[in-house]
Amino acid sequence: MTENAPGPTAGKAAQGHPGPPRWAKMLAIGAVVAVIVIVAAMLLAGGGHGPGMHG
Repeated sequence: MTENAPGPTAGKAAQGHPGPPRWAKMLAIGAVVAVIVIVAAMLLAGGGHGPGMHG
């Protein structure tokens, strides 16, 4: 009789895709921080934008 020997991954949970690489996560975090800083700067600078500003 031949018995089926357990493979090297026996007993481990099946793993799916490991996710995005670290550089992609850091790039996304940096982009979000940059957008927050730009929006905060626009709000703090005031709303005096328009054609009269250049005249």
